[in-house]
Amino acid sequence: MNVKQQLERWFPKVQPTRNKGFTLVELLTAAILTSLVMSLVGFGIITAVRANKRTAAVAARRYDLSRAFDFISNEVRRANRINQTNRVIASDSSALAAVVTDAGINLSDLGAYGTLVLYLEIPIDTQIPTVCPAGGPNAGSPPPQPASYDRVIYDIRASRQDWLPPNSIFRYGRVPKLDGSIDPCSNPISSDTLVDAIADQTAASPPCSAPGMLTGTAGFQTCVIGDQVDILMRSYISAVELHRLSSTATSRLGNTQPIPVLTGTRQAGTDTIDLSWTWLGQANSTTFVVKQQVITNELQVYSGTNESTAVALSGSSGEQHCYTVTATTGVVTSPESNAVCVTK
Repeated sequence: MNVKQQLERWFPKVQPTRNKGFTLVELLTAAILTSLVMSLVGFGIITAVRANKRTAAVAARRYDLSRAFDFISNEVRRANRINQTNRVIASDSSALAAVVTDAGINLSDLGAYGTLVLYLEIPIDTQIPTVCPAGGPNAGSPPPQPASYDRVIYDIRASRQDWLPPNSIFRYGRVPKLDGSIDPCSNPISSDTLVDAIADQTAASPPCSAPGMLTGTAGFQTCVIGDQVDILMRSYISAVELHRLSSTATSRLGNTQPIPVLTGTRQAGTDTIDLSWTWLGQANSTTFVVKQQVITNELQVYSGTNESTAVALSGSSGEQHCYTVTATTGVVTSPESNAVCVTK
């Protein structure tokens, strides 16, 4: 036996197996399984992308609402009159239109306004030029009136094209600079969208007990009590989900009121004094109250809508009688007038 034969005995040849390949059924089964796996993976990816987009959209709406909320709160803090002018005070929501008109603004200047929510008068702290400087608005002309303060109006109305439905909050007024100051030479901007995607319905209105005045509707409402404003805003996220923000902002300057000016004339030879007063505020629906103070005793001697009254001096001879008057319009009462004093 030679070497070759010996090697063949030790290492016999392996006969190659015959490759039969895949059947059509096997190929179809594999294709179906692959399609199912890819579909499940694709659906998971699409769901994740949609969830991420929704989360981003919700976060964006919450951010926009918070930014608008802070902006309005800051303007309330800087205002010296809220829902009133020097002569007219809004006693209810519908009276806001009278306040706007008395401020010298045509309602048509607001554009296609919806529900009026808030009126503010914000003092302009920067130096007011006689003539507006070159390179800026109204160059070479006097600043638009009023130059010493800005009139700001907020309303809620249906969103315009390219803004998210259902509603938006709009602003009328000069646009503040980045540092918050107001250019007295700038012109007011009407129908300026502050924030969109504001809800058009709500389960219940916010609490606003007397003497508060509730204004607005659905996604944007305020409750005004003197120089304090409770603000409620709701952003529309879905038919079953609303994002809600509410807080209180208070004017740092106070809600400036006109003050009655009282005069008195004693009728000759009598102990009767004729009191009369001037009032620069709203004449309609205003009640005047006259109080008399003798030593430490205070007494109300008149309450009504007239701007004059006659009061008989009571008490002992030689006592000093002092009189003051206040004016109440709606829920707002003015500071006391100057005092008029006479001796019995």
